[in-house]
Amino acid sequence: MIEQEPRWSARSRFAAQLLRFGRSLIVGSGGTALDFAALSFSIRVLGLAPIWGRVVGLLVGGVVLFLGSRTFAFRAASESALPQVKRFVISELVGFPLNILVFKLLIWLLPDVAPELLSLLANFALFVTYYYPVRNWIVFKTKTKPRLVVQAGATT
Repeated sequence: MIEQEPRWSARSRFAAQLLRFGRSLIVGSGGTALDFAALSFSIRVLGLAPIWGRVVGLLVGGVVLFLGSRTFAFRAASESALPQVKRFVISELVGFPLNILVFKLLIWLLPDVAPELLSLLANFALFVTYYYPVRNWIVFKTKTKPRLVVQAGATT
């Protein structure tokens, strides 16, 4: 008799992805708050142009995003940080110009809206379409499967 491996239910996989997405939103919110503070400080206090303030904000937020994503959102400590840092930096080098491009587009489309608000909008749009998928499937991919959750009354 051949025993089959327990199968992951679609519900368990969806729940794990949803939880990971929620944790990533929490980390992203913290990174965005620091990004927003650095952007506002750069524009309003230091007198930098909005684009340069955006660059400062993205750099400050990036550090928090890496650390928070690795330890909390994706719980990807099973792999050394060095390969993850490399993948994170590469993904940010791609995402950085995308972020600036979307930000410039929003400034052009909505010139009467505060750049800080446009920054938040650009961040969220890119989080959903680029950052989360890349961090989930490439940067912080895990080598081990999540634990199987067996429902009461289920047969394996």
